[in-house]
Amino acid sequence: MKKQYLYYLSFLMLFPILAQSQVKSKLWYDGNARVMYNRDALEGTLKETDTVSTRSNGGGFTILDLGFHFTPVDDIEIFSEVRLKNDFGGMWGNKSFVELRRLSAKGVVNKKISFSVGDIYLKQTKFTLYNYEQELSEYEPSVFKFYRDFVNYENYYQSNYWRLQGVQTNFSYNMYNFIEQLDFDGFTARIRGLEWMGKPELLMLGGSAVVKLSNKINLGSHYVNTFEILSSSNGTVAYYNPVLNTQLSYSGSLKDIPYKMLLEGGFSKRGWDGDSLAPEIRGYFTKASIHSKTKKGEINLGFRYVDTDFRSIGAQTRRIDYNTATTSYPYYSNNYTQRKVSLLDIMSDPNVYDQNLSTSLMNYNPMYSCVSPYGDATPNRIGITAEVDNFNLTDYLSVKVQAQYFSEIIGQGTTNKRSFNKSALHSLLSLDKLLSLKNSFDLEGSINLETVKRDGEDFEKIDFNSILYSGSISYELIKNLKIIAGAKVFYAEGNEFIAERDMYDQINDYSNNTYDSKETILIGGIQHHFTDDIYFTMQYNQFNVLDKTNTYDEFSMGRLIFMFNMNL
Repeated sequence: MKKQYLYYLSFLMLFPILAQSQVKSKLWYDGNARVMYNRDALEGTLKETDTVSTRSNGGGFTILDLGFHFTPVDDIEIFSEVRLKNDFGGMWGNKSFVELRRLSAKGVVNKKISFSVGDIYLKQTKFTLYNYEQELSEYEPSVFKFYRDFVNYENYYQSNYWRLQGVQTNFSYNMYNFIEQLDFDGFTARIRGLEWMGKPELLMLGGSAVVKLSNKINLGSHYVNTFEILSSSNGTVAYYNPVLNTQLSYSGSLKDIPYKMLLEGGFSKRGWDGDSLAPEIRGYFTKASIHSKTKKGEINLGFRYVDTDFRSIGAQTRRIDYNTATTSYPYYSNNYTQRKVSLLDIMSDPNVYDQNLSTSLMNYNPMYSCVSPYGDATPNRIGITAEVDNFNLTDYLSVKVQAQYFSEIIGQGTTNKRSFNKSALHSLLSLDKLLSLKNSFDLEGSINLETVKRDGEDFEKIDFNSILYSGSISYELIKNLKIIAGAKVFYAEGNEFIAERDMYDQINDYSNNTYDSKETILIGGIQHHFTDDIYFTMQYNQFNVLDKTNTYDEFSMGRLIFMFNMNL
């Protein structure tokens, strides 16, 4: 291992020198550097009653992700990213490692056809291939952004793309008859590697074709097929899941107000070849939306219908794995209680997240996401949505508003159907503009509310509510140096039925869970921006999780954290 470390380190030091001497100006760099240290300590009654856990523990690291872009010719670029990491407490190579974080190549053939090979980022539509945001991250005040950036960066989450390994190509043709332009994109990716004594190799094949009929009308078709290669293992069963999505968009204006209408629909098929007991299910969806953007803000209205049997690996895979152990105090109390993933971990722990696509519907916690746990692709939903984004009431006050109402298409375990409501509000008040102050002074606040209801007999009734209050204050003491404070208070109360599924995602039972929980997150400190991409923050965080359904499940922790981030 030591030899391997020295080899990578020597290569890293010598490669720029050799490259500059032989292919001058054909090599350039980018990347990210981060220094992070945190110390977590038990607080509250837990500090006195828990005689097993450590009173406090700390840790940190220095990371440098250095990206090399090598262009041997004008139409080819080779990219690699090497990570150097040193955990605090190690010297002279102890607790240090070097790894290859990314490797890819891309180019253009005959100035027309572009391609990418290796680590690629893929995204299509919200029903075929899309990486949805984590729970309760919408409308989050900006003082919490450094946590979200850290989590997303460590898990390769970029603008709702999935990072996969494979080959991608795309090209465009300009035409002069009935079709103005034709855009095509195709890819193949490896989801799961070879496991001869285990599951077969899992591949994903997909493509998009968008036809521009005029400046106003576009017609697109998007296809993804995820399937197992039976010959790659000694098994006899192969999984498959093709999904097709067709979109028609029209852009126009009404009284000088631009708008865009989108109508889309599609279907999915899912099954297991070679398994006589496995069902083959087919599902479909339809969606209609209209979007308008004015100087005041943006408005989105939509309707969505997603069949009960609709399945799409690329769109229904969730980011958070609730079966993962938490990083901070995974066990606590004298009973050695395993701590469940909470809002604290969703906000700050990159290790509870996943980068792998799942062939089955992943578990979720209704407390944090009960209306659309799988995003727009959540099956068994019909309803409407409305959203007002970045609406400027005045030059110093802007708001965002979201409302959703859905119902089940088919009742689960009963003929009665659930009804779902989701409402969200975010406001930003720039006091420096209101009071004509020289330094920036911002107040932010947001509310996220979700409810689930179902009527019927006592044994089938559902009455569940969750609400998250968030707020922050940011005041610039001197140029680029701000004092910040923020709070999140989360409540979940009521009951909800959780479906228990078999290996084919078929429901075989339900569990009626009761919730009565309160979580609090408080932060305060300073933050300094050298540039938009280079900043540091030092702050104190306080976390409290109280599950009133179990008096022993109260967890309190304080955290002192320092982070320096630099995008190269």
